[in-house]
Amino acid sequence: MRYSVSLIAVTIVLLSLSANSDASMSTAASIVQAPGVTAQRATRFSSAYTALTKCGSGMTKKEEKAAEARGSDIPTRCQGVGGYSVYIYYSACSSNFSLEKGEENISLGMQALDWKQKTVEWRLANGKPFAIIMRVYEYAGNDQCATDGKITGESLMVRGLKGYEHIDETVTVKGTPNPNLKARELADKGYAKN
Repeated sequence: MRYSVSLIAVTIVLLSLSANSDASMSTAASIVQAPGVTAQRATRFSSAYTALTKCGSGMTKKEEKAAEARGSDIPTRCQGVGGYSVYIYYSACSSNFSLEKGEENISLGMQALDWKQKTVEWRLANGKPFAIIMRVYEYAGNDQCATDGKITGESLMVRGLKGYEHIDETVTVKGTPNPNLKARELADKGYAKN
């Protein structure tokens, strides 16, 4: 009889432990599988740069020869980030800056023929580009060309890429402490609004 009571006591203890273990496993499983709960990673912002000083042509050699024969200017093409290229097209008195990726074309505006920009800064979120920052100049201009003459102002253009077109800011360089940092902050805040 004593053997039976001991066996029954051990069985009850084991069943109790098993039930508690199953309950805790069930609770743990429900925590892991709770609907609507996702782990969020903090967005990591960074910058990459495209130098505008050592870029090639935006055409093949054959296209260049045909353009020269027609008297057309040959654009400058600088390899960008995320499949984008920075193109600089020339007219009689201005340089037209744009970003291109496939059929996508984002105008960055007109500057002087002897443009002074050295780089384009790309803002990245977790390694993917979402905006650019480019220094732009304002000119006194003349009757023949708005981008001629003395430089009268300088600012940083903050422009969103595809899907982030709502990012469209300008930071005046003169009078803004650390304008590059301010431009980055505006780009990053715009990203968060998407």
